[in-house]
Amino acid sequence: MNRGLGMITAFLVLAAAFCVGGTVMCRERTDYTQENERYALLEDAFTERTKGILEERGYRNSGVTVTWTRENGGERSYRMEIHHRGIKSLGDDERERLSEALRCAEFCAEVEDLFIIYT
Repeated sequence: MNRGLGMITAFLVLAAAFCVGGTVMCRERTDYTQENERYALLEDAFTERTKGILEERGYRNSGVTVTWTRENGGERSYRMEIHHRGIKSLGDDERERLSEALRCAEFCAEVEDLFIIYT
């Protein structure tokens, strides 16, 4: 009888721990989902703004690829690759001026690092 009662008690304790753990994990997933949705809107706006600036400067049909990584502290670092044959032929000073024009205060304030690479 004691052994059966012990097994039932152990099962109930494990079930309760599983339920509490599931609730905590669900809360963490919800936090990440909301954060990812917020960043996705920022990324889309930043990408569209970048494409607009490139088109204004004569670099039509430029490919823009944005990737990110999350650091240990939760900060995001971004890498933006811009693909256009005309940009590849620019000098370093001209590329730097283009990079400065592409940096967006609203987006850069939200991210740790933004690297712009021309290919």
